[in-house]
Order: sequence, then C-alpha cells, then structure tokens
Amino acid sequence: MQIGILGPLTVNGQPGALLPAQSQLILALALHDGPGMTNRQLCHLLGADPDHPRPADSLRQLIVRTRRQLGRAADGREWIEHLGYGRYALHPSARTDWREFGVKASQGIADRNAGLLAEALGIVRGQPFTGCYYWWLDAALIETIGARIVAAAAALSELELAGGNPAAAARAARTGLATDAVAEQLWRSLMRAEHAAGNRNGVRETWTRCVAAVAEVAADGQPEPATTDLYHRLLRD
Repeated sequence: MQIGILGPLTVNGQPGALLPAQSQLILALALHDGPGMTNRQLCHLLGADPDHPRPADSLRQLIVRTRRQLGRAADGREWIEHLGYGRYALHPSARTDWREFGVKASQGIADRNAGLLAEALGIVRGQPFTGCYYWWLDAALIETIGARIVAAAAALSELELAGGNPAAAARAARTGLATDAVAEQLWRSLMRAEHAAGNRNGVRETWTRCVAAVAEVAADGQPEPATTDLYHRLLRD
C-alpha cells in the first residue's frame, strides 16, 4: 500500500479511495514513528478536536470497515495490524511517498546526482497534505517536508544550470515553488534559468511573480536584497 502526502492525500495513487475518516486513520498510522498506536492515541487523534475523542466502539468499527475496504496484503495479513494490547500499526510493506522522496533527495543532494534529485521531485504532486484539515497534523512536520522539497529543487536547479540545461533548471525551481511560493532561493534559480535561456521577459515576469508572492508574507513586503540584486544584475547582463 502506497500513501501519498506530497500533494492531495492518496491511497495507492487514488484520491478519495477511502472515506474521510478511513483516510485520516491511515494517515495517522502512516505518520506515527514507533511500535504502533494505542486505542487511546487513535481515539484522541480521530476525534473532532482535542477535547472530543472518538468513542472506542466507533474506532473499532472504523478499523473493521477500513480493513475490509483495503483488502489484504500479498502475504495475506491485514493492512491494519493488531499488535496486541490494543495497539495498531500498518503492515510493514505500507509506504509513504514522503519517505521515498526523503531517501532519493538525501542521496541526490549528498552525491550531487541530478538523476536522483529529478526522481525525488517527480514524486511531488503539489503542496503536501492538500485538502487535509486534521487538527492534529504537526506544523513542524509540514514545514520540514516543505523545506526538504525546496532544498532538493534548489540543488537540482543548480546542477542543471551548471550542466547547461536551463529548461530543466526552471522545471525544478517551479516544482519547489508549487510547494513553497515564497522560497526566494527558488525564485532566484528561476530567474537565472530564464536568463541562461536568453529570455529577458521571463526574468522580468519571474521577478514580478516573486514580488507579488513575497508581498503577502514579508513584514516589509519586499524581497530579500539578494533577490533584488540578482534581478538588476541579470537585466544588465
């Protein structure tokens, strides 16, 4: 089973493959680090808010229905396994695209391997957790995922520019910007790519879009000096 979080939530590549409560259950188990989750933990997370946990009977029914919907793994075991003592976990062969991305991106950055970085960014389908409004989603995790995508996109864009492939450099930057629209290092990468392609109008358009994105979040509404300086330098060249 493949759980996709780097974009809209998917299960085995399908958005809306499960009912919302079932998807939330799968996601909670997929993101948990450790030997499964207890009934109490799941009831807490799957409640409407921290003060209204899901009733235990309702959780058991949800697990039964979700198991039935998912079918069984290739080895005949349930995708949601009971580990004993009221503790549940996903089958060991269940995977998330985030972990797959992390392996490829880390190795690609370490080895300066454009192929691995391109494979990693090819997994990204948009802003992580699109459409997931669960109260328990960890803001720190969301920020970490976004930062890792931006880092991979910036690294690949740099490698492609150095290799004389501005079109690929621009694609990498745009992939990262779809995740974090105010990542100025990626706006700078995109301006460099447009300049390398001889597209001065593309440099101007990129600058305009960068200014608009930054204005929505920056305290002074202005891009970083490095971004401004690069824009003016590229137009002079």
